[in-house]
Amino acid sequence: MRPVSPGGPRAGHIIAAMSGEGLDHLLAHLPHHPPMRLVEHIVEVVPGRFARATRIAHPDDWYFDGHFPSNPVVPAIALVELLAQTGGLAIAPVLDSGLSALRLASLNDFKFPSAAGPGALLQATAEIVGRLGGLVRITGTVTADGTVVATGNLTLADVAPHQRAEPESR
Repeated sequence: MRPVSPGGPRAGHIIAAMSGEGLDHLLAHLPHHPPMRLVEHIVEVVPGRFARATRIAHPDDWYFDGHFPSNPVVPAIALVELLAQTGGLAIAPVLDSGLSALRLASLNDFKFPSAAGPGALLQATAEIVGRLGGLVRITGTVTADGTVVATGNLTLADVAPHQRAEPESR
């Protein structure tokens, strides 16, 4: 994969308020719908390089129903999905095919050093670190109230059908 220069917030990046103003209109571009749309607020985006988004782990979220009812914990796969959706938001402004064509292609080196419970503010930070054709490599972290609960790498694939030019009729 072609490396991308180190990301993160830089001069000229766009910052959105947590109040739902600013960038939150981009949520409509995610192909997910509740309850699988895990991103609630977009904090910041550097198109093609970086995104940060948040979600409150609401006590009535669907994943708490059976994931340890006596000691509810946000499932690791929900943390990974939150990070993947945040990565998609970083990619979206530079993809011709849009977000609906992105799929999770691989997960690597994920660690879950702590747990998140009901009421926690989950913040996902996704940085694009490489590209190869329709594959985009992302590294990221999810925190719960400032404590790291997930860190790892994932690859998103643009699976949009390629537009082929129709042969000219003679």
